[in-house]
Amino acid sequence: PPRPEDALKPDPEAGPEMREQAVDRLLASPHFGERWARHWMDLMRYAESRGHESDFAIANAWQYRDYLVRAFNQDVPYDRFLQEHLAGDLLAPPRLRPGTESNESVLGTGWAFLGEEVHSPVDIRQDECDRIDNKIDVFTKSFLGLTVACARCHDHKFDPIRSQDYYALSGFILSSGYRQVRFESMENNRRMARQLAEMRDARMPALARRAGVALRPA
Repeated sequence: PPRPEDALKPDPEAGPEMREQAVDRLLASPHFGERWARHWMDLMRYAESRGHESDFAIANAWQYRDYLVRAFNQDVPYDRFLQEHLAGDLLAPPRLRPGTESNESVLGTGWAFLGEEVHSPVDIRQDECDRIDNKIDVFTKSFLGLTVACARCHDHKFDPIRSQDYYALSGFILSSGYRQVRFESMENNRRMARQLAEMRDARMPALARRAGVALRPA
């Protein structure tokens, strides 16, 4: 929040532009993203450790935190913000960090790595179901504004949400791969791979003629 000396005080002699300048100055501050990202971090149950027994650290969790701060400061549209959370690894072209080739979109998927986890569960299958349930709960409350997790046991009595819908979401989460990616170089690597493929395809006819081989569709 602004300091007392920066507070907007009514001044009958000040024009409306004074208030606009003060608001613009506060919005332009990097602390704007730091403040408002905290609210979203609460929804995503952000922490940098698992919070259970041995309290193991979550590798590179801070990358997601910094992604949020940058997104708020850059005023990323809300629909794009949600797309990056749900499928940031599939967006083409991805949103790049200004001045770099770092893939910002894929960092939005980092929310799925967060959450409490038991170090050595007694019932491994039960623990897996609980982790999936936690992701569904965060997913639906934050992105849909609905409490869907109770459909794990029964159809909703009022909202049109069935257990079938819950387990469809479970399949989506369970079938997704979770791994760390080289977000700072992945776009450069993709571009190089495309260039190499184009060079290979351009050379194929000449190589085939030299070898006396006819090229035809497989």
